[in-house]
Amino acid sequence: MTNGTERRDAEPLWRRLWNNYVVRNVVLAVSLLVIGLFLVNVLLNIFTRHNKYIEVPDLEELTLDEARQLIRRKDLRIEVNDSLYVAALDPGTVLEQQPAAGTRVKPGRRIYVTVNATQQRIVDVPYVAGYSLRQAWNILATAGFRIERLEYVSDIATNNVLEQRVGSRRVTPEHPVQARMGSGVVLVLGRAADAARVTVPRVVGLTLREAESRIWDAGLNVGGIEQDEGIDQKTIRQARVWRQTPDQGSMASLGSRVSLALTLDSARLSKGVSSSDRQAVQAARHAVRERVVRDSLAAAGFSGEQLQFETEWQLKIERGEATPEERAAAEAELIMQSLENYGTAVDASEEEDEFFH
Repeated sequence: MTNGTERRDAEPLWRRLWNNYVVRNVVLAVSLLVIGLFLVNVLLNIFTRHNKYIEVPDLEELTLDEARQLIRRKDLRIEVNDSLYVAALDPGTVLEQQPAAGTRVKPGRRIYVTVNATQQRIVDVPYVAGYSLRQAWNILATAGFRIERLEYVSDIATNNVLEQRVGSRRVTPEHPVQARMGSGVVLVLGRAADAARVTVPRVVGLTLREAESRIWDAGLNVGGIEQDEGIDQKTIRQARVWRQTPDQGSMASLGSRVSLALTLDSARLSKGVSSSDRQAVQAARHAVRERVVRDSLAAAGFSGEQLQFETEWQLKIERGEATPEERAAAEAELIMQSLENYGTAVDASEEEDEFFH
């Protein structure tokens, strides 16, 4: 016993620990865990290509075949997920890509592209009568249509869609209309008597698409579009509005037109933004004065079209843009027109009575 004990005491500490069943199993378990983690890390680096990135090339305006060849050389994949129609570009041209050019991605990443179709698809025009202007615009835009023009008629509710047309064809649930995507839709909207004027939104600095959306959302129409030299169907998406007429903050009648000027020149755009901000201050003063005049006339008993007429002419005279004589002439013309309309209505009523009697 003594000799055996002495031999065990003479053994190195690591051997005594290793001969211990519990210690040996713990060491083996930890070793296996470390080896397993190491192998997992190595395999993850191999299969996920850790720290290996590829810069996405610019595919826009390439043909689909050219884009595919370039993508293969970059060890990426390409997939067409949508198509649009741009008349100025060849069919099959890449219009947009996601992720954008310059983005760093892993090898094998799928790049989604939108290509130019041979022609616009013909689809049903959504029926949007009964919706608000904003809802109708969103529905039409989602379906691939745009607003051609907003028309306003007297109604109890403002910006409620009463009717819609594509060209000369009226869209109804009973008579659906098909048209090419990208076609314009005319919306006929209601206008309450107390909502004839709106504030012109700021669109300077925006792209044409963004500006159109903001103008339509305000109940206004897009007027003439002036383009700097060098802007065409290929570059118009990068162009920005540098001037708008009327200026932001001005008051305008529902359905009025806002004219735009587009540029690719950053210096001109910067000057346009500064000028627009200065003019907005003056427009805001005019808007405040218009509200004061309108409220004063409304308190005096004016309403509806008469309120609008008196407000516009009083402001014109205050600013020196018209004379009292011109206002009187305009009022006389308005009265004559009202009498003519009344006479036409009376004649029609008499003819109807004679027909039934």
